[in-house]
Amino acid sequence: MTVRTLILALLVAASANAPAAEPHLIIVTGLGGESYYSDLFHRWAGSLTEVATTRLGISPARVIRLAEDPSQDPEFIAAASRKENLIDVIHRLSETSVEGDVIALVYLGHATTRGDSALLNLPGPDLSAVELAAALDVLAGKTVVVVIAAPASAPFVETLSAPGRIVITATSSTSENQHTRFGGHFVDAFAEDAADLDKDKQVSMLEAFRYATREVARVFETEGRIATEHAMLDDNGDRTGSRDPDGDGGDGVLAARVHLQAPAAANTAAGGEALALQIQARRLVDRIEEVKRNKRSLESVDYLQQLEDLLVELALNRRAYRAQQVH
Repeated sequence: MTVRTLILALLVAASANAPAAEPHLIIVTGLGGESYYSDLFHRWAGSLTEVATTRLGISPARVIRLAEDPSQDPEFIAAASRKENLIDVIHRLSETSVEGDVIALVYLGHATTRGDSALLNLPGPDLSAVELAAALDVLAGKTVVVVIAAPASAPFVETLSAPGRIVITATSSTSENQHTRFGGHFVDAFAEDAADLDKDKQVSMLEAFRYATREVARVFETEGRIATEHAMLDDNGDRTGSRDPDGDGGDGVLAARVHLQAPAAANTAAGGEALALQIQARRLVDRIEEVKRNKRSLESVDYLQQLEDLLVELALNRRAYRAQQVH
């Protein structure tokens, strides 16, 4: 089966089997550049896939995932995250979705700037902000959410901004070009009751943005480091993002109303506990890999102690997960 045929089959199935109000979700992971980042983006995407299809109740057919290496998870990854595949998914969704549908695109990876162009780093040719904007234009009449969780992503706000569109970037300037942590926390927002500030049992785009920005700031503060990323949100089409959207007349009004919860989402207590343990395990693996990556900058005793603590915590997590599965 060709990539195009596979993607079309998935989208047609979604159109036939899911209610009109159920969101569509496109998850894209870019080039990692090295195994540490490739594995990190893969874990983030896997968590978002699981959260979307369990806690949020989105039909698996409506979750289209493109990745650097489809062989890592062939059951869930439709195709490689090449720009032609992403553009094809967007065009197919324009044919299978209906007016008023929510279509969310979440990019987890690296981005760069080259001259006046902002680029998503994908396998094969990079995808520019201008090219992505042109592709998204076919989704007129739908509510579109675009999350660019990547360094140097700020220019995507100006280029992608449009009426009825929510654009979120991990950074507020091109000079913020180091690896960003926003993506992992944004994913976590949809699995955390703490992100649901108004306690309406669903996490809006504005709530997810606020949760992620708060957690990113907390991490930098805990580490005693100056923050190297400041996320932005634009949802009023003025091509100017806000670092602190208030949902009161400026940016944030649309984002406060839009969420990814399916109408008939069912999250049982047992299922919710299992998912929480899985998300916690992913966070622990992220931290373990970060400690291993920073080994040279740590004293030997500190390195071994941090690693041991995290491994013990992970083992306890896995024990609790297995016990929960038995019940």
